[in-house]
Amino acid sequence: MGEISRVARTKRLAIEAVETALEERERGHVEMTSGTSLVAAGELWLTQIRRTDSGLSARTVQDYGRTFARYIDVQGSSVRGLSLVQVNDPQRLRIFLQKVADRHGTGAAKISKSVLSGILNFAIENGILTTNALRQIRPVRAQTAKVQEHDSKRAFTREERDAVIAYADKLARDESANPRTRRKRETVADLVAFMAGTGVRINEARGLRWEDIDLKTNAAHVRGTKTRKSDRRLTLPSWLTERLTGRAERFGTKGLVFSSPHHLSEPERVWDQSNSAKALASIFDGSGFSWAIPHTFRRTVATLLDQAGVPIARIADQLGHADPAMTASVYLGRDLMGDKRSVAEHL
Repeated sequence: MGEISRVARTKRLAIEAVETALEERERGHVEMTSGTSLVAAGELWLTQIRRTDSGLSARTVQDYGRTFARYIDVQGSSVRGLSLVQVNDPQRLRIFLQKVADRHGTGAAKISKSVLSGILNFAIENGILTTNALRQIRPVRAQTAKVQEHDSKRAFTREERDAVIAYADKLARDESANPRTRRKRETVADLVAFMAGTGVRINEARGLRWEDIDLKTNAAHVRGTKTRKSDRRLTLPSWLTERLTGRAERFGTKGLVFSSPHHLSEPERVWDQSNSAKALASIFDGSGFSWAIPHTFRRTVATLLDQAGVPIARIADQLGHADPAMTASVYLGRDLMGDKRSVAEHL
């Protein structure tokens, strides 16, 4: 549920306030008043949105919780020690959000505003406040725009893809690394290879289970969730099957194929999305392709298959797209002004 903090005139009074808050939380009831701190109200709000009937996705709830802990309930936050009434002030809120934007980016300010708005609206629902001051604040942006170096529309060449895999493998073979670090590097390298050899989404790879892999027939059942077509069976290239066979020998074949590398004894522990994405970003940066993102592997697979003459419908099946037209327009692009001699030969 998160840490509890209270502000008081003396250390003793602050400790007593924290102990009282803990007792109230254990009883499952905390009365919200106009003097309730923003942090305490935020904890109550987070408890509410974690309920299954909140209507929010697990990812959204997780993002809100992290934002609350990272920017609001953190040392140095200008709103951390304020009560609900005190914080419900346009000027104070604007100053806080502007500081978040300038230090952490426009995106961080945007989600912080959503979290604060949720807390204030929760206070309105409880009859503590009558208005939400955030409605008077226009969108806050960073004074200096964050340079976006990623290129989501670019694919690796085959040579670039192989260079990324080779770099990840090089790190994994470093025997000077401690066992925990080496285990993580091996998992990262295998994840890179699997995504490069199949074009699956990173979430699909993180959810892949050993019972979905048949190493004898080079098959993998990818249980996608985005569309009906995303639940599909893929044939693995022989080099990838050989690689997964080695992984099975090292780590066993129970639970998730790419479980959290920090918890070797817990094969059912899902590898956190943020941590796995950061691990891939480190590989891209280190191999000289800082513009790449996890989705680059999907675009690369689509491009390589298209260059090999594989029909669009089959490429769509590989990627788990319901509509082949989307595969063609989004992943392969269209060249209206390019050379059409290959087409003219058939006319």
